[in-house]
Amino acid sequence: MTADTGQPRIRPLPERLINKIAAGEVIERPAAVVKELVENALDAGADRVDIFIEKSGSKLIKIVDNGCGISEEQIEIAFSRHATSKIYNFNDLESLASYGFRGEALPSIASVARVRMVSRPCDADFGTEIIYEGGVLQSKQPTAAPPGTMIEVENLFFNTPARRKFLKSEMTESRHISRLVTALAIGRFEITFSYTLNNRRIFSLPGGGSLKERVSALLSPDREFIAISGESEEVKIDGVIGLPETAQSNRLGQYIFINGRFIYSPSLSHAFQAGYGELLPRGNYPVGALLLTVRPDEIDVNVHPSKTEIKLAREREIYNAVHRLIKDSIRKDNIIPSYQSKGAPAEKNGEDISYERRGRYPRPGHPGVIPGPTAYTGVNKDFLKELYNPSGLKNSSLESNIVRVDTSTGEIIEEFVPGDTSPTDRLSTAPSGHVPSKAEEVIAAESDGIQLVGRFSDLYLVCRTGRSLFIVDQHAAHERVLYEETCRQVENQTVVAQQLLFPAQVELSPEQLALFEEYEGLLNASGFAAAPFGGKMINIEAVPSVLAKKSPEKIIRYILDDLTSLKKAGQDIKKAMAQSIACRAAVMAGDRLTDEEATGLVKRLMLCENRYTCPHGRPTFIKMSREDLDRQFGRG
Repeated sequence: MTADTGQPRIRPLPERLINKIAAGEVIERPAAVVKELVENALDAGADRVDIFIEKSGSKLIKIVDNGCGISEEQIEIAFSRHATSKIYNFNDLESLASYGFRGEALPSIASVARVRMVSRPCDADFGTEIIYEGGVLQSKQPTAAPPGTMIEVENLFFNTPARRKFLKSEMTESRHISRLVTALAIGRFEITFSYTLNNRRIFSLPGGGSLKERVSALLSPDREFIAISGESEEVKIDGVIGLPETAQSNRLGQYIFINGRFIYSPSLSHAFQAGYGELLPRGNYPVGALLLTVRPDEIDVNVHPSKTEIKLAREREIYNAVHRLIKDSIRKDNIIPSYQSKGAPAEKNGEDISYERRGRYPRPGHPGVIPGPTAYTGVNKDFLKELYNPSGLKNSSLESNIVRVDTSTGEIIEEFVPGDTSPTDRLSTAPSGHVPSKAEEVIAAESDGIQLVGRFSDLYLVCRTGRSLFIVDQHAAHERVLYEETCRQVENQTVVAQQLLFPAQVELSPEQLALFEEYEGLLNASGFAAAPFGGKMINIEAVPSVLAKKSPEKIIRYILDDLTSLKKAGQDIKKAMAQSIACRAAVMAGDRLTDEEATGLVKRLMLCENRYTCPHGRPTFIKMSREDLDRQFGRG
């Protein structure tokens, strides 16, 4: 304060304080440090990058590359604010070819951590070691070193306790790093990458392969992906996308890049999903990577310090190009199946005959898959009869062997006969341990008179009791029943586990592995017996009994994806686990129940605490009285 006016005095801030403020903008969390340092390595021309993380990055972040290195006289300048070799004047911002350009990363990191860098250009006889702590230079000296750069960041945010306090849990921060490292390795698939977390090698990927090989190795070796490529006036697109059955319940499996830069774009993410159309159920998102190349002067990456948000000059045109390419590629690869009957006529009234089933096939382990509308033109009726009604089946009841076939491979998945269990775990008849209340006993007494009238589309059960008609969604109803039973079992620690005949080893993506480590205790308390098995592998020895007929490899991935989405939505994690297990274990659209099973399911539904909706909020049944029908037919 001045002595005469009392007005505050304007003065420049100290350099160290400026660096700390800048660090708050650039370095939001440990993953941001990893991003900046790996991108520096790539800008230095490295074709090999090794990443080492300890304690979610708060203890150690170490990046080793074989890039061009930094000379002795330049290394201290590299830690000065706004010092960079990547741009020289304002016009360079219009044609950026590098990841970094602001010259803020190294000084920002050095101001909030202990940083040690060792770097040697390939034409130098020795390297240089430089150490900063809290933004203060501690030492600089020559040292023996291989060509390239090694940088260690220790005790991140040690001098900014407020920032350190607001970091998430170690598992959460590790998950952010794993997703980022996965993205960097996909975006530069020609580079050799290795990633080690807490002294455990997560992946080591050789360079020189294809984008499809890199995506498959990182996102899941046993998933099926297709490569796509296209070009328009506005954008060139290369990508790898998963088949509809690889979809998951969140967008974490999507990786979108523009000019090699990993970005977040709600618009392009929507285009990615919209290209699948009705092949994806609502709430499911495709998996894959899209690498977009756009003219540098038509994008602005200088929008946010993290450089993950960009502005596109022709966003609508690029959206349309992405949507169209994915849509055409999927149809070209026959993901939407078409059936041709040898006995069907080639033409009718001069029109081509085509049979296309729009929608998705129900498949084991997928929640709430409801086949889309079916449109057949000029269908040979004998062909359809053979397709949907196996030979010897006289009526709609189960009187013959039924076979389920994987439509993508032709492999028989399951075959069952009358009296056997159904294709997706017959409805459990084991006692749930629940004691009905007086009100529930009244409902149960009323439901004793339930009669099965028929079925519609092997999804809806039509029942009657007294003067009322019930139309029950068998999947939603079974999901509600299993959800409440599983909730009680998880709470009481009475979940029944089924030991696998042969343990299953499952390779997860880095992000899924981080999720598994976070939820391992809950998974094992819910009927699984799973543990790390080295690298990205986990070993599964048992699963909840209601999931005994499912593929453990697929189930564990689906449940991890579900837990992430449900937790983000604010749901209690135990209930989220019960909901995911119930959803995966419930009978699916197209699974045919016997009359006894169908009637038993409806009775069990009526004993549920909330019998009106499934855990996702969809109705389990519609009830119509005789009076309702009379009014509809004008008899009221």
